[in-house]
Amino acid sequence: MARSRGRSNRQRPPAAKQQSKAASQPEKPRRRRLLVILGALGTAGLGVLGVVLGSVLSSQAQRVVPSPSLSTAPRLEVDRVSLTAANTQLSGNTLTITPFRVDMTLLNTGSGVAVINDAQLVIDQFVTLPICASQGYLNTSHAYSGTMPVDPKPGQVINIPLSEEIAANDADRFDLLFGLPHNKLSGNVYLYRVQLYLTYNVNTGPIDVGNLLVDLPVLPAAGEYYWDSYYSAQPGIISGMVAASYIPEYKRCVTSNTHALYSVLSLPSFQPTALAAILPTLRFNI
Repeated sequence: MARSRGRSNRQRPPAAKQQSKAASQPEKPRRRRLLVILGALGTAGLGVLGVVLGSVLSSQAQRVVPSPSLSTAPRLEVDRVSLTAANTQLSGNTLTITPFRVDMTLLNTGSGVAVINDAQLVIDQFVTLPICASQGYLNTSHAYSGTMPVDPKPGQVINIPLSEEIAANDADRFDLLFGLPHNKLSGNVYLYRVQLYLTYNVNTGPIDVGNLLVDLPVLPAAGEYYWDSYYSAQPGIISGMVAASYIPEYKRCVTSNTHALYSVLSLPSFQPTALAAILPTLRFNI
């Protein structure tokens, strides 16, 4: 019995002690590695946070501080547009054709100089009015800058080079003159409904002047090109204007021109006063 009690109180062998210690020792290195990893992650997290904060502050600064390039940008606005129809002008015994005139005033409300490079005319509609009756047509050898084609296609773009400078917070006024080449002048009248743009400065969108109605080379005259209230109110007037054999052809010509004029004059556009005055006088009972 004594042996049995002594055996139970005897200490464990050294090998068992070392094995127990070995089993409990690895906790410290693991904890140390975990702290090192967390420390590294904390450092990286601070770095990422710094980058995020820097990006946010930078974007906020960009919103608050304007770009230097925008501070000197020009800004053109159309202040006034005035149109004068192409027509004939008598000086003594000399009859000349005056060009179609676009008189424009522009404002530069920006803080940089605006340099206008081109006028661009985009053809929206084109009408040819042949002469139906006349005492004759006076030709001319004068040609104008900004000449217009006599057979344009819808959407065709006509460029007119310009060189106009408008200082910051300033205004400028200049004219565009449209005409026909002298070798294209005939008895026909041409009407162009065009969208006019002005291009200025590099990387700046064009300014839209508006939709204009251009007549070349002269204003169409009632009786010669179309039928109006004056001629409609005078029965038998045609017989005094043209030969009897030509009356059917004359009526077809005048009727066609009157409808063509109505189609272009009735659409919204900037029109010279003399041209706009034709629309309410048109008559179709020839």
